Amino acid sequence: MKKIMFAALLALTAAAAYAGPTKNLESSAVVDGTIVLAKDGSVQLATVEHPEKYGQPIADLVRKVALTWHFDPVLRDGQPVLAKASMHVRVILTKNADGNFTARIKGATFGGSNEDTPDNLYSANQKTIAPHYPMAAIKARVQGSVYLALHIDREGHVTDAVAEQVNLENTGPDGVLRKYRKLMAQASLDAARRWTYRVPTTGRLASQDSWTVHVPIVYTLNESGAPRVDRVWRTYVPGPYTPAPWVDKPSMATADALADDGSYTEGAGPVLRSSFDHG
Repeated sequence: MKKIMFAALLALTAAAAYAGPTKNLESSAVVDGTIVLAKDGSVQLATVEHPEKYGQPIADLVRKVALTWHFDPVLRDGQPVLAKASMHVRVILTKNADGNFTARIKGATFGGSNEDTPDNLYSANQKTIAPHYPMAAIKARVQGSVYLALHIDREGHVTDAVAEQVNLENTGPDGVLRKYRKLMAQASLDAARRWTYRVPTTGRLASQDSWTVHVPIVYTLNESGAPRVDRVWRTYVPGPYTPAPWVDKPSMATADALADDGSYTEGAGPVLRSSFDHG
């Protein structure tokens, strides 16, 4: 695993050299894949997409843990059925005293359980109304990710929004980090409150009056004209978790378990009964 984690170690080292002490730094990746559920909700098959991106030990860990999960049975016409769902798993790396890494799964999100049941909500104008990168953050070379929870009504409007977590790829005094977290969160919320969504007309969510959608916003600085860098492993200072007040049972385990360009509608995928605490 030491060889596989070399890229993450370089990221940690670069972050330390650029921003100071490594206190509170965390390195992680979102591993994408699929699961197949048996009629009783157990996982029959777990597959990781492009395992070479993360390293074989990480892919093996995700598959091994996924096979221990148990979900509520997926029903169709009141009867349990075999079901396939997408999964996005946040894997956290912790550097040990001996220089090796320990990997653990922090959380996961799961997509719609059946291809013919389009439960997920999709934004009609998210790409055209993009958040503005705060100028103060650009000047200070601050990068980070904002994880939003949005409350969507039956008309597809955003009626409430919360920045659940803001992770910064810089270190510094707590007061400075709070400043930039607030700037990035506000820029994200200002845009998100103007988004509209296509609401589900079929599937389990179609009868609901409102929904919660989780969306990541990534602020990355690139050289002018250069293509966007697709980084698998990110190193950052995790921010505090702020639950959405309208959610009955908010879960930190799903707050940041999202791909950079993905989104997650609560209730769209299968419901996990197991714990994520494995590693």
